Amino acid sequence: MTEARHQRYLYWRFNVLGVATLVVWNIFIVSSDFFRYEFRNTPFRDNFESVFSILSNSVNLVALCYALYTQPKADHDRRIKNGLLATASVLGTIFLLSVCGGEGWAALAISLLALCVAAVAAAYIQCSIFGIAALLPPCCAEGYMSGQAIAGTLASGSQLVAVLLDKSASSSGLDIARDGSMLTPSMGDYWRLRLRTAAYFLVAALFLVMSVAVWTQLNTQLALLASGGGTRDLGGYVRLDTDIAGDLDAPSQPNADGVLVTTMREDSPRLARANQASFPDAEVRMPAQYQLSRTELRALASEVTAASAGHVDTAPDWLVSLGLSNAQQLYKTFAEISPYVYICAIVMGQTLAVFPPLTEAIVSSPHSLPRIDNLTAWHFFLFNAGDYLGRLTTQWLNSSSSRVLHGANGVRMLLIPAFLLFPTLATSPHAAWVIHSDVLFLSLVLVLGWSNGWVATAALIAGPLKATNKELAGSLLGFALCVGLVIGAAASYPLLLLAGIS
Repeated sequence: MTEARHQRYLYWRFNVLGVATLVVWNIFIVSSDFFRYEFRNTPFRDNFESVFSILSNSVNLVALCYALYTQPKADHDRRIKNGLLATASVLGTIFLLSVCGGEGWAALAISLLALCVAAVAAAYIQCSIFGIAALLPPCCAEGYMSGQAIAGTLASGSQLVAVLLDKSASSSGLDIARDGSMLTPSMGDYWRLRLRTAAYFLVAALFLVMSVAVWTQLNTQLALLASGGGTRDLGGYVRLDTDIAGDLDAPSQPNADGVLVTTMREDSPRLARANQASFPDAEVRMPAQYQLSRTELRALASEVTAASAGHVDTAPDWLVSLGLSNAQQLYKTFAEISPYVYICAIVMGQTLAVFPPLTEAIVSSPHSLPRIDNLTAWHFFLFNAGDYLGRLTTQWLNSSSSRVLHGANGVRMLLIPAFLLFPTLATSPHAAWVIHSDVLFLSLVLVLGWSNGWVATAALIAGPLKATNKELAGSLLGFALCVGLVIGAAASYPLLLLAGIS
């Protein structure tokens, strides 16, 4: 294959894996009418979405902590396959719930358990794939991030279409009274809701099964490349971890073609693991003889020297005293890429602080020209579309400078007070400081989404370039994104109070 075809091959397969990672959460959001009806006889009928969000993020963060800590010895092929299959099982479970029927506490328990399983699976998938993408061309990280944004765009687009097709803004056709009973009891409406929900989850489950096949094919192809059996050598794809220098024998001898041949020590742990099946260990699955030119070896030696001179390799005593065997590797990698870790956490924290808790509370102003109906649905769609475009833009407009990315985050900070100036149900419509423009609000939402996607993806691409262990660096940056989500969710509460929303 040509270089361009190789890039497209990798990009679209990582794109599919990105969609597969977040499809569960987005399908749960699209099916909110179904869950609201099923939980109508529980105290969580009106706030189940908040419960879903808190539970999912908390479980995901805990699972990510463990996945990241065990990353150096992980079998990524097993993690990704099992994660995708577990996610498909979750979708299949809710499919059966919608077909067979179920309500009240039983439906709530099944849904929460399914959501927890999906959160753990997503953590393992993300941790491994971010690490793999860090070893490959930038198009892989960009493709995976874009796939995640596509999942959100499809979900919000489906909601928008449902709202536009139903002028009453009730996509399910079910009106539920305060006591949980149906104001307009119609078994036809109820069955249509169940069948539509079943269709959502069935299609998503089939997509997850397909994604397992996509990963299997991708892993096989990359394993061939890693072992020299593909059409290109490993160096064309993988940025070799510079710490392999300690595993190489010296002196190296030229072969019959005059190419310097470098061999690995017999006791090298990388050589001992050469028979493992998963590509993510490509950096430790070097073939016994891997041909490097003298220029490449000099560059490799230079990187090793620079890495040794420029970074502190020793973890603090208090961290080592905890007995965590992998703390040393994690601390070393964090020290090398800490600016990008902060960038990832900050960008997600900024976004989740205002979107969707604050932005969802903003209402269309009666003084706006033009006035836009279904403002909430439009703002969800425009954010996700902007997020996708921002991640896609890194193909043409990118920056590896941490100063530039920190500067972009600084500019994004101005969006937080800007959103506080738009009207909410708690705002006096005649207040002098209120901005009465639906178009401006949606434009700022689009900017928020675009900048979120661009900064996060640029940091994920640039960070591993500064690290010795690029695989671990990619996973660490993915973990930082999740930490940012939790920070943003916590920061949203004081912002809502500042806006007068209890």
